[in-house]
Amino acid sequence: MRNIRKYNNNIVLADDNGQEVIVLGKGIGFQVPQGAEIDMSLVEKVFVPQETAHINRFADILSDLAYEYMLLASEIVDLGKAALQVKLNPSIVVALADHLSVSLDHMTNSDNPQASLESPLQLDVRHIYPVEFNIGVQALEIIRRERNIQLPEAEAVSVALHFINAELEAPEMPTAFKIVTITGDVMRIIERRYNMTLDKETLEFMRFSNHVRSLVIEYLEYHCPPPPPPHRGRQD
Repeated sequence: MRNIRKYNNNIVLADDNGQEVIVLGKGIGFQVPQGAEIDMSLVEKVFVPQETAHINRFADILSDLAYEYMLLASEIVDLGKAALQVKLNPSIVVALADHLSVSLDHMTNSDNPQASLESPLQLDVRHIYPVEFNIGVQALEIIRRERNIQLPEAEAVSVALHFINAELEAPEMPTAFKIVTITGDVMRIIERRYNMTLDKETLEFMRFSNHVRSLVIEYLEYHCPPPPPPHRGRQD
């Protein structure tokens, strides 16, 4: 395994027998020139991107990201893969790690951390994507155990949205927001139109919401194709 590009001392892009991979390890990129062999004893985690474009898109994030957040995100993504049993966009690890770095820094340094982390989509995500929401709840427990920081339950929504996007292989988080928002709005329109309250804990509701959600996804894919991903740098 040879070094192609050093993002920082702990994260590098490497050539593994002709395949580009992201490699994590404490000090793995320190004083390692381009083309040099990587010390495999330092390797803690290897990520295989779906394509080179996914790596390039997150280059700026990787350069500033502490590898501890990548390891934390990796543990959560492994949990999600086991629960969902579906193919996920590999870029979820970088996107989630970046999100966690911002959220945990906010919780540590803000005078009122709970306020800005509240999510208006919490109820909709809980009922429309219950498996993904439960992954988010379990992620909060992992963070509490490993970082001794208790994030609010609303943060489970943000983690769930990352998994929703990764399932869709959508390039931007707004796609997940649109799906959840429109699906939730449809449910509320039905309740108002028929003067009823849907029991969101039943199997029938889950099946119905899955049908509505599928229609929303199909509509968005047909009428709102995603734009090409913009270049994004870190915002400090």
